[in-house]
Amino acid sequence: MKLSKSTAFLIALWIATFVLYVFVKPSQAQPAGYVPIKDTIPGLVTSATMTH
Repeated sequence: MKLSKSTAFLIALWIATFVLYVFVKPSQAQPAGYVPIKDTIPGLVTSATMTH
């Protein structure tokens, strides 16, 4: 099976984009002034599982 030039170019571009993303992965952005509440989810999970 022979690929056309445009197909080969698109595959190479996709692979290059993926490799670039892996090495320059964006960090998890958090809104300014965001302060997570301590133990919010585990408290909700344990209270929900205790009542059932």
